[in-house]
Amino acid sequence: MPRRVWKIRGYEDERQVFEQAIPAGSLTDQEMVALLQRLASRHLSDGEVIASSLNKNTRGHAPYLEVRRDHRSFATTGSRFCYTAAVEDDR
Repeated sequence: MPRRVWKIRGYEDERQVFEQAIPAGSLTDQEMVALLQRLASRHLSDGEVIASSLNKNTRGHAPYLEVRRDHRSFATTGSRFCYTAAVEDDR
């Protein structure tokens, strides 16, 4: 029986530049969101990190660290670097 893993992938524009699998039970959904945000923040300037941390309805807010959720997958948005995570069978 295959084990379930989080497949974390990083993209620059549409080119995959990173992939790592971790056991599916090792992080909660909230922890996975935080992990993806940390990975994405490495490609932002200090000002972009601050703008991304502002409340959405605050003037100057930027969506660089927002994470979309679709069933059991997540994706960062707002920058040419994107990180995704999805629960998959380890093959």
